[in-house]
Amino acid sequence: MELTYEETMQRIAKLKNDSMKKRKEELERMDLGYERTMYQIQKHEKELEHKYCTEKPFSWSVSVFKGEHQMIVVPYITTIFWYMTAMARYHILDENESAEIIGQAILDSFEHISKSPVDARTPAERDEDSYMKETKCNTYKAFNKKYMCVDVNMREQREYSVSAAINSFDNNGYCDIEGVKSVNFPNTASAVDIGNAVINAFGIIEEYKKSQKPDPYPPVEVELLSDQKIEIHPPRDRHFTDMQDGSAAEIYRLYEYSPKEGAEPSAIFYLGIAAELDCDLSEENIRNAWEELHGKAELFEVKSVEQGIFKLRAEIKNKSVHRISYLLQSDESELLDCTMELYKPNTRKKLDEKLTGMFEEFARQCRFKA
Repeated sequence: MELTYEETMQRIAKLKNDSMKKRKEELERMDLGYERTMYQIQKHEKELEHKYCTEKPFSWSVSVFKGEHQMIVVPYITTIFWYMTAMARYHILDENESAEIIGQAILDSFEHISKSPVDARTPAERDEDSYMKETKCNTYKAFNKKYMCVDVNMREQREYSVSAAINSFDNNGYCDIEGVKSVNFPNTASAVDIGNAVINAFGIIEEYKKSQKPDPYPPVEVELLSDQKIEIHPPRDRHFTDMQDGSAAEIYRLYEYSPKEGAEPSAIFYLGIAAELDCDLSEENIRNAWEELHGKAELFEVKSVEQGIFKLRAEIKNKSVHRISYLLQSDESELLDCTMELYKPNTRKKLDEKLTGMFEEFARQCRFKA
């Protein structure tokens, strides 16, 4: 199912209203006085305008997946929380389909994106619409192992870019092939032109897979709300699982550490936004916000550092959690947060020491892309 423009706007309005109502209730309990309360309300109203996306930002994206003797042409759209998700409508083609039919399915997908509002479906609704139902794969990892991917992007000038991608080391996504440039087309490109470029890109992927042993831990590029891009290096340990954004609006990339398959995670590393701090980096505010989340601190420390791109290090520890965060005010409304959370640290002392060292390296290697 896909929502109409009216249904989408109604859902966004409800989310904003619910958030504003909750914030007003919090402020009433704080009893700050009229002027400070009104200031906080106006500030929250501005934050809500940034939090919820209401327009489709460029670039627009269509992915073509090839595997199990078929191609799946999937259009993507920006959700109201600023991340990309597959749309409900997709095309299923034979793997040996002609260039014209492949190209036309891609052009139809871009036309579909242009007429649709941003995505306001719930996670359950997206699962119901998933193109994965057209495969024999029960998990995304299984899909990633079986299917190759070619991305077609449309820039604001309505130009097309066709890029070959390879499976990521942990089968949780796709990444560009180093040294292989995208093929660009003007907005007048025909279906045959685009279809042939996609077929050629799949040929490049097949040759690359034959000739290369990919790095099992390739760097990942993350785009921030401010349009800046950051390169991060995944933890080099097989016990970590790439959880993408963890289905959380405040997280760009999340890695879970589990001692064995199926076990509850013992720790997480993530790059995200420190929404709970409200861009206030005072020691008192960090302590209050974190103790509300994690309980009373047995150890708490905030200090200035030079750790990669980050300028501040904060740490809290108690029986429940050992948290270390590196923080950077990346723009006036976004506080970048690189965090490790290790659960029940008193029972995992050796693991705490090991993961703390890995996390320091994880934070140090984060860097902005030009």
